[in-house]
Amino acid sequence: MEQSGVAGLKIDQAAAVEVIRSVPFCTHEVLAQMMGVSDDVARGWVEMRTVPSVKIGRRRVINLARIMADLSQGKTIFCSGDYGDE
Repeated sequence: MEQSGVAGLKIDQAAAVEVIRSVPFCTHEVLAQMMGVSDDVARGWVEMRTVPSVKIGRRRVINLARIMADLSQGKTIFCSGDYGDE
């Protein structure tokens, strides 16, 4: 999605938010399924730091707990570089 010329992610799907509440982490493939986008798009979100991620072992996973906390504080648009400090 485009927001002010920056590729990002807008979360406004109630079903996706319900799934996010039930688990703390997921792979980019699972996030892609939840959001209805391709695996490549979700991988791009991780690489561009559009979504928060952590490394567990050798695998990088999306931090759904952090996304949920941000959503509860009113965040609805996630843009490239939002989580660049992690």
